[in-house]
This record gives sequence, C-alpha cells and structure tokens, in this order.
Amino acid sequence: MESGESHQTASIASAGGVNIGRVFLTVEEAAARLGVKPSWIYERTRHNTIPHHKLGKFVRFTEQDLRAIAEAAAIGELR
Repeated sequence: MESGESHQTASIASAGGVNIGRVFLTVEEAAARLGVKPSWIYERTRHNTIPHHKLGKFVRFTEQDLRAIAEAAAIGELR
C-alpha cells in the first residue's frame, strides 16, 4: 500500500490459507461517501447510533457499515 493512501487494510486468514482483504474507511472518507460532515459521524459513533468499528482509538467503517447507515437514513431512523 502506498504511503499516501488514507485507508487502512487488514487481512483475515481463512481456514483454507487464503487471505481476504478488508478495507476500513476513516471518518472523513465515510462522511464524504455519505454526504455528511465528519462531526455528524463522530456524534453518532459517540452515542453508538451507527455501526462502526474501533481500532484502538480510531473509528473505522466497512462498506457494510455504510450500507446499513444509508438504509437506516432512508427509512427515517437517523437524523
């Protein structure tokens, strides 16, 4: 991975020995993809109202997290 990339990748090894890459997005990347401000993301992660992952002190998101947030917003569950 190039040093200029802003996302982090973790690998998970399956029982068959095949590595599956999984990309975690930063708060800023998730906010841009969802069309909201990073402060909106931070507020909801503090209250555990949106799916997210903590990697130490860092908040990260998967594609599945973003889909769940978008679906919840579409039916009016998030404000």
